[in-house]
Amino acid sequence: MKIYNKKRFASGVFMIALGLLNLIASLMNQDLDVLSIILIIALSVLGFSSIMRSLSQNMAKEDKLEELDERNRFIALKSKSKSFQLTQIISFILMLILLVAGKVSGYEGFISIGVGLAFAFAISMLAEFFTYIYYESKN
Repeated sequence: MKIYNKKRFASGVFMIALGLLNLIASLMNQDLDVLSIILIIALSVLGFSSIMRSLSQNMAKEDKLEELDERNRFIALKSKSKSFQLTQIISFILMLILLVAGKVSGYEGFISIGVGLAFAFAISMLAEFFTYIYYESKN
């Protein structure tokens, strides 16, 4: 049996492993409920289907072609860009809220978390700036 798409195979094995770990943890804690069973079944089915797709030569070729399709790559780039922008906006808003809450309440924990978010926001802004310069110099 040959693996034609190693990434899909690895993700399938990972999903099945997560399902098994969830099952084991639920049985050990004796809190196996309907939602846990649904999650375990969903992870197992998705993992098994990913493994089967990675072992089929035709399906692996279809997956590779779909991955290389320009429209799909464009959508992936747009979604990553938008999610990065949303992450920046949310971290900035949370930073402001936590810094104001820390100042009003006097609790230094809020201020510490706010400063940590300020560092994360600054790093994301610098990363965006330097990647813009890099890609601008390439074109």
